[in-house]
Amino acid sequence: MKDNLLRTGCIILAFFLISCQSSDNEPGEKDKGIKIVEMDGRFHLMVDGKDVYIKGVGGIRNLDVAVANGANAFRTWSSTVEEARNYIALAKEYNMYLMQGIELPKDLAIYNNEEYKKLKKDSVRAVAEALKNEPNLLIWGIGNEIELVGANTSAVWQYVNELALLLKSIDSRPLVSTVVANNVLNMLDLYAPDLDVIGINSYGYIYSVANMVQRSNYKGAYIISEWGPTGWWETELTAWNAPLEQTSEEKRVVYENRYNNYIKIPPRCLGSFVFLWGQKEERTPTWFCMFVENNVEGLPLKGEKTPMVEAMERVWTGLEPKQTAPVVQGIFINDVKPSDNIYVKAGETFEGKVNATDREGNSMTYVWEILKEATVTGTGGSYEPRPDRVGEVQTTTVNTLQTSVTEPGNYRLYVYILDGTGYASTANAPFQVQ
Repeated sequence: MKDNLLRTGCIILAFFLISCQSSDNEPGEKDKGIKIVEMDGRFHLMVDGKDVYIKGVGGIRNLDVAVANGANAFRTWSSTVEEARNYIALAKEYNMYLMQGIELPKDLAIYNNEEYKKLKKDSVRAVAEALKNEPNLLIWGIGNEIELVGANTSAVWQYVNELALLLKSIDSRPLVSTVVANNVLNMLDLYAPDLDVIGINSYGYIYSVANMVQRSNYKGAYIISEWGPTGWWETELTAWNAPLEQTSEEKRVVYENRYNNYIKIPPRCLGSFVFLWGQKEERTPTWFCMFVENNVEGLPLKGEKTPMVEAMERVWTGLEPKQTAPVVQGIFINDVKPSDNIYVKAGETFEGKVNATDREGNSMTYVWEILKEATVTGTGGSYEPRPDRVGEVQTTTVNTLQTSVTEPGNYRLYVYILDGTGYASTANAPFQVQ
């Protein structure tokens, strides 16, 4: 009899322990969902009871590299039903969270068009229904920098708020945000009170974001929804108004500094999405790109990682990468640096030179290309064509190049330094042919 009682007691105790263990591993009813809570003087993003800090990338390419380097989320900008389904499938495949974009125009007049607004609501409803109850969907991003060309009125933000309420009526789990580049926080606080969090895009002035938020009427949390190198609109110009781009090593230093000081530290920041986890043309083919080009005719590049990828591995994991990219010290034409305005004569041979080292002592090769300075440009990250190439791409095993350009005009000399380990470091120098 005592043995039976003892056996029964052990079984009851075992069930109790299993129950406790289950409750530790699985969120209780009160913990389910996505919430922003304030604890210990900081805002925290709680996902099913788990404290999540967003280590995100902008774009859908190279997500395997992102996860291997410590990322846990990615951001998109547009949202047809088909696109949204593909994005959520990627989120599931890589076990990442998704910030799903909803594209809105930057044209103020459209927000007075009732037919457009109705059709847009219908398309948003369809996308929301397609992603309903998807646990990897973390945040909706309604619009991206729509205020840039004048769409910053009460009617615009009231419409954003209507879309926020629509999304919440379909699925209350994901957070809802809008993404801005300017200080319109007081407008959002007044006319879009149903947003859960604000996305802020910032580059060279990221150091000022926390103070900007603190001084506004908005009292909630924010994310840095885009950030990266100093933008072409923020940098020094040549005498002919060509923007000076940072070398990839200068960018690496900037990425690490901006993340550690202006993203991790502010108590109202829930994390960020670094830009761009891929490649695009914007003033140059390298400006915001954390990977170089691939499949460009005549250019022997295969989408290699830049030093900015190395930077993110370092800040996301807190560990030193086992392999690093070549370190660029500077680029010159005829020993003149870009900030001193480089002029060459038409038809005359000039020398391009890049100074670079490799921490691991790997041998380096140099890929050189001359492109015309971009003249067809976009706004707010819209499409830009790749500038025309001048002459042929050249590959050298030394850090100098002898070349010439016959037609007067504005050009840019690019160099890609490859170390054979999957990295490519970059630099370019704008120059004028007279």
